[in-house]
Amino acid sequence: MSEVEDQIAAELSQDPILEANIKHVASCFLSGFLPPPDITISQWAEESRILPKLSSAEHGQWRNSRTPYLVEIMDQLSPQSLATDVVFMKSAQVGGTELLMNTAFYYIMHDPSPIGIFQPSEGLMEKFLTRFNASAREMQIDDKFTSNTKYIKEFSGGQLICGWSSSESNLRSIPVRIDLNDEVASWVEDCEGFGDPCDLVSKRTDTFSRKKRFWCSTPGTGENCRIYSRYIRGDQREFRVPCPHCGELHALQWDNMIWDKDEDGNHLPQTARMKCPNCGEEFSEFYKDEILTKGQWVPTNPNGIYPSYKINALYSPLGWFSWKDAVLEFLAAVKSGSRAKMRAFVNNVLGEIFIEQTEESIDHSGLMIRKEDYGAEVPDDVIVLTAAVDTQDNRLEVEIRGWGKNFENWGILKKIILGDPRKNMAVWDDLDRILLAPYSKANGEKLYVACTLQDAMGHCTDEVYRFTGPRASRRVFACKGRGKTGVPMTSAPKKTDIGQRYNAYLVTVGVDTIKDQVFGWMKVEQPGAVGYMHFPDLPEYDTEHFMQLTGEKLVSRMVNGNLVYSYKKTRERNEALDLFVYNRAALNLLRLDLNKMAENRQKVTWNPNRNMVRSSGVQSQQNSQIRVLSRGVSV
Repeated sequence: MSEVEDQIAAELSQDPILEANIKHVASCFLSGFLPPPDITISQWAEESRILPKLSSAEHGQWRNSRTPYLVEIMDQLSPQSLATDVVFMKSAQVGGTELLMNTAFYYIMHDPSPIGIFQPSEGLMEKFLTRFNASAREMQIDDKFTSNTKYIKEFSGGQLICGWSSSESNLRSIPVRIDLNDEVASWVEDCEGFGDPCDLVSKRTDTFSRKKRFWCSTPGTGENCRIYSRYIRGDQREFRVPCPHCGELHALQWDNMIWDKDEDGNHLPQTARMKCPNCGEEFSEFYKDEILTKGQWVPTNPNGIYPSYKINALYSPLGWFSWKDAVLEFLAAVKSGSRAKMRAFVNNVLGEIFIEQTEESIDHSGLMIRKEDYGAEVPDDVIVLTAAVDTQDNRLEVEIRGWGKNFENWGILKKIILGDPRKNMAVWDDLDRILLAPYSKANGEKLYVACTLQDAMGHCTDEVYRFTGPRASRRVFACKGRGKTGVPMTSAPKKTDIGQRYNAYLVTVGVDTIKDQVFGWMKVEQPGAVGYMHFPDLPEYDTEHFMQLTGEKLVSRMVNGNLVYSYKKTRERNEALDLFVYNRAALNLLRLDLNKMAENRQKVTWNPNRNMVRSSGVQSQQNSQIRVLSRGVSV
C-alpha cells in the first residue's frame, strides 16, 4: 500500500460516517454495472415474500397458487420482460395491492432503482404504507433502508418515493425508473394546475431506458375512466379457465352466473354456480382452485400497444370473496334501486366501468335479473308467437317473442346468423328454418311464428324484398321505421316500387310510438301486469343484449317554438331494442284480442308448413296471398 493510500485509510478510520458514505457511493456505482438476477418477480415472491399478520388475512409465505392470474402480470413487470407499460383493470378482492408490493420489494432487493409508488390521496398513501412497512419488517427488509423518512426510503442503489395525485411536488420532483400507480381511476383530474397527474408521473420515467410503468385500478364511471381508457389501448387480455366438464377455456363472467329460487320466488344465493358457455354444464365454486391453476391469459385485441389485463371478483380465491357474496351484492343493489350501490357492484365486483344513466333511461340490470328457466321452449300462457329480424351487412339477428294476456311477453329465441346477406345465401336458409320451426310447450302443444317483420332499410334492401316476397302468405314482411310522435304503430302492408319486382310488401313502423310503450313496460315489475317482460335463461340473452335493449333515452328539444321529444342512442349498438320494437309491431298487425283469447283458452297454432314446397334448398310458398288476422284465431 502506498503512502497516500495509508493516509486515506487512516483518515477514513477516524471518520466512520465518511467511510460509510464512500462505501455507499461505491456500492451504488458498481451496482449499475451488474445485470439484474435471472429471477422474475413471481419467482422471487414464491421464494421470499412473507405476508404479515398485521395486514393480511392469510399471513405467512406467499403462494402463487392462490392467485395464479397475478403471475403473468408480475413477470411482465420483471426486468426480463420488454414491456414498458402494464395495465391492470380489476375488481376488489383479487390481490392487486399485494402485486404492487411484490414489485416494489423485488426491485429494492434484486434490481435497485429509483422507485415511485403513487396513490390517489395522502390518506390512502398512509394506509398503504402501514401495510408496506409491516411487510418490510416481517421480511427484515427495513434494515436495508439507509434513510427512512415517512414518504422517502433510501437504499443501496436507489430510493422509494411515495406520493399522491394531488401533490405536484410529489409527482414531478425526482425521476423514477419503476413507476407504480395505484387506483388511478380515483386520481384528481388536475394536479394543482399542472395538468393530468398521470402525465406528470409518466414524465418522471423519461430519462430511463429500462423503465416500467404499472397502472392498476378498479374502474370508475364512463368510457373516459383513466384505467379503462388505458386498458382498451392495450391487448385486452382475459383470464380463461377450463370447464371442469368439457375442458374448454372460457372467462368467468357474470352472464354465466346462475342461482336458484324457492317455490315462493325467493332468491337462493347459496346455490350460485357457473354455467359453461361451451357445453352448458354447471359447476360450483368448489372447482375454483383447480381451474385457476390451469387458467391462462388470452389477448382479445391483437393490435394493442402493450399488455393490458382485466379480471373480476369471480376469480377471487376461495375464502376471500365467494360467488354467494357476489349474488348477495347484486340482489341488494337491484333491490335498493340506488345508482351508487349498482355502481359499486359493477366497479368492485365485476371490474367494469359504470355507465351513468339519465332519469329517462332504464338500468339494464333490473331486466337482466329476470332471466328464468321456462321449463319448455314456450311458457303455457303464450297465445301467439311473432318474429323480428334485424339486417346488418355481416349478419342477420332474429328474435322470437311470445305474447299473452295483458301484453305480457316472453323471449323465446334469439339467434345471430353470421354471413353477408348480399353474398351468402345460406344465411337466408338458416333464417327460414328458424321462422318455420315449431316451438313446443310443456304439454307438447306446438306454436309457429304467426307474423314476421324484417328491417329493409340498410344495404340489403333488395335481398330483404327477395326473401319476404314469396313468404307474404306467412305474414313475412319487410319493414322500415319512422320516428316522430303520433305515428301509428304500423301501416297496412303495401307494395313499394322496389317491392313490385319481388311481389313483396312493406310495413311502416311507428318506432317512437312503440318505444313509448316498450320503455313503460320495462318499468313494470309484477308478472302478469300489463306489458311485463320475461327473458329466458339462454346464453344469447347476455349483458350485451340487455344493454342494447335499454340503449336509448328520451330527450327533449325545442323545434319552431314547440317542445319535441325523441329517442337518442346512449350507446352505439341497440339491435335488441329494434328487435323488440319490430316484434311489437308484428303483434299489432295481427289485431288480436289477447285478453279475450286467454279467457277462451285460444292459441294461434296455424302451421305455415302446410302449404310449403321445396325449392333449391329454401322453403317457399305455393300461393302468395296475404292473410292478416282481424279477430279470433287463424286456421
